[in-house]
Amino acid sequence: MLCPEVWRFRAPSHEIVQKTGIIDWKHQKKDPIRRGIRSHPFNQMVTVVLPDVKSIPVELETALADSDHYLLRNISLQAFVARSFIEAFVKRGTFCAVSFRTKLDTDDCVAITPGGILVLHLNKETYQTLGLEGRVSEFGRKRNSKYVISIDLKTLQPETRQYARVRECLIRETLGRFDLAITWTPPSANDGTSKICPSSVAKYFADLKLGEQNSPLVELVPTKVKTHTEYSLKVPTFSLDEQSDTEYCTGSELVEYMGMLALSCDTEGEEYLNSYDFSGSRVEIGNAKVMHWKGFFTAGQVEAIYTSVLNALKTEPHVPWIGMYVHGFPNCPISFGMRENYFHTDGDNSCTIIVNPKGEYLWYQLMGNNKIPK
Repeated sequence: MLCPEVWRFRAPSHEIVQKTGIIDWKHQKKDPIRRGIRSHPFNQMVTVVLPDVKSIPVELETALADSDHYLLRNISLQAFVARSFIEAFVKRGTFCAVSFRTKLDTDDCVAITPGGILVLHLNKETYQTLGLEGRVSEFGRKRNSKYVISIDLKTLQPETRQYARVRECLIRETLGRFDLAITWTPPSANDGTSKICPSSVAKYFADLKLGEQNSPLVELVPTKVKTHTEYSLKVPTFSLDEQSDTEYCTGSELVEYMGMLALSCDTEGEEYLNSYDFSGSRVEIGNAKVMHWKGFFTAGQVEAIYTSVLNALKTEPHVPWIGMYVHGFPNCPISFGMRENYFHTDGDNSCTIIVNPKGEYLWYQLMGNNKIPK
C-alpha cells in the first residue's frame, strides 16, 4: 500500500474569535475579558508569560495556592441527584465535574456545570436504553451517533415522578459507572470569609456508601506548577495605535510567538530549514518568566490569575505586554458559553489573552467548528 501524501491534507478548520479593545481600569467588572473567562468553566492548563520582569509577582505565584482537585473512581451518577449532595454542594458554592480519560467521540461522557446542569454526552446505544429524553448531538446529526441529555439538578424536587424517573435511569447498568474529576469552591471563598474547607466535598464522597462493592474511591490530585526563564529575547511589540508609523505584528503572529516562548522554542534561530520570523517591530529584553499550572481550574480561579496579571502590569509599567493562555479539556462535553464541544478532529477549546500597560488587550479564542470532515 502506498503511503498517502499527507502534506496534501488540509489542516482541520477552526472557529477563531479575535477581539481587541482597551480595558477601563475604573470599571473592571465590565471588562469583556472577564465575561469571556466566566463563559469557560472547564480548564485544565493555564500559562502566563511575563517578558522583561525580574521575578514573578508573589500575588501571581499564590493565585492558585489552594487549587487541588479530586478524582472520583467508580462513581454512580445517582450520587449526584441525592438531595443531600444538591443542597450541600450544588446550591452552595461552585461545583464542577468532568469525566476522566474518556473520548468524546467514542465514549459516554459526563459533566456538571457551575450552574448545576448535569450533561450526559452518550452513544446511541446507551441513550436508547437509558430512558431519558434528550437531543441529537450537534456534531452527530447525520448518523445520529451521539445524544445529549441535560438535567437541571437545582430544580429536581424529591418525592416527584420526575425525580424518581431520573434516579431510576441513572442507576441502570447500561449507563455504568464513571471516573470523574471534581472541584468545589465553598461559598464566599473569594472574599476570604468562608469557614468551609474545599475538601468537604472529598469527605462527603469518601463517607458515601452505595453498597459493599460500589463505594467510590476518592483521590487527591495536586496542581502541577512549573516555571522557567527564557533569556536574550527580541519580543514583538503590541499596540492598537493606528496613527503610529510603527508596524506591529498581527494577532495570530503574537499568539504564535507567545506559544513558542512558553514551549521554550528557539525563536532566534537562523537555520534555513527550520527558522521562524514575524512582521512588525520588536524590542530587545533580557529575559521572560513563564509559569504553568496544570490541573482542574474553574472560571473563578482563572479570573483570579487574570486579576493578578492586571496588577502586575500596574507594578511593572515598563514591560511590553503580559500574555495568558488558558486551555480547556479536549473531551469535555461543554465548551465556551455552554456550547457543545467539537470532537471530530481535536476538541480544541482555548483562549489567549494579551494585555499591555496601556490597557490595550487582545482576546484570541480558538474552537473547533461544526463542519464534519469529509
